[in-house]
Amino acid sequence: MVTRRSVMLGAGALAAGSLGVAPARAQAFPTKPIKIIVANPPGGDDDVLTRFIAQEISGPLGQPVVVENRGGGATTVGGMAAAQSPADGYTLLCVHMASIIQTVLRDKLSYTMKSFAPVVGIGGYPMSLVVSPKSPIKTLDDLKAAASKGDGVTFASGGPGTMGHLTSVRFLKAIGGKGVHVAYKNNPEGLQALAGGFTEMMFPSAREAANLGKDGLVRVLAVTSKVRANNLPDTPTMTELGLPQIDSRLWYSYVAPAGTPPEIVNKLGEAIEKVVKSPAFNERFAPMAFQADVVRGEPLVKFVDGTAAMFKELIVENNIKFTD
Repeated sequence: MVTRRSVMLGAGALAAGSLGVAPARAQAFPTKPIKIIVANPPGGDDDVLTRFIAQEISGPLGQPVVVENRGGGATTVGGMAAAQSPADGYTLLCVHMASIIQTVLRDKLSYTMKSFAPVVGIGGYPMSLVVSPKSPIKTLDDLKAAASKGDGVTFASGGPGTMGHLTSVRFLKAIGGKGVHVAYKNNPEGLQALAGGFTEMMFPSAREAANLGKDGLVRVLAVTSKVRANNLPDTPTMTELGLPQIDSRLWYSYVAPAGTPPEIVNKLGEAIEKVVKSPAFNERFAPMAFQADVVRGEPLVKFVDGTAAMFKELIVENNIKFTD
């Protein structure tokens, strides 16, 4: 005879069983190799970071972690591949600021940052303000004066809508100056033009600036981090120069396809966080000016959403368009 008590006991057992599904699933994960997509060719900062992290987390997770380079379309080829992958935790994507920018720059892009579940933000490299060594600009005041005359200064970038482009726009607005944008195919070409005196100003990474500055190919005026960069200890920060709002950095994070179970997202986030906070990671990347800043969960979601909104506003305000 089925009684009310037996029904309640049965329902309770079912509920208890369902509550155990998530922890059990996380405990069993992973049961096969994990893939991390890097949306750029091998050898870049995102590739080097990801290969180090992949190697370090494979042991604790008990499965190989492989890196797959899917360059093209200014990170959108890799982004699309990740967005279309199963939401099971076996595919991650290395995301950086350029990835976020593309989702708000391209109207016809078939995915957005909402297509992903943020796993962990790890920090990044500060950018730097550099000028041509062939120009008379030697200080921030010199640059302000040049930017206030006529059409202002010519500034290079690795392409429309890149971090270098948008940071230059923000900077010129902050100092009340003007400028003419000269877009190149990539940062190395832009820096080569700057070194040759064909342009006057650029915002590369602090890593790039330090290497070129040592050889006298650029003149480094400032870094965009809150604290001075390890590889440019004598270069002031934008905050020291009275421009704390110019805080751009080449920030990196890892995401999974939207719908990935939270317990698996958490397990992956914990594994990567331990690596980034390890002495081995600091020893490898701190000398190159990497500044670790681990963030997970809701604070990471808010940061990504806020960053996307900020870039969207900047793109619309300055009528920056994507062109093939």
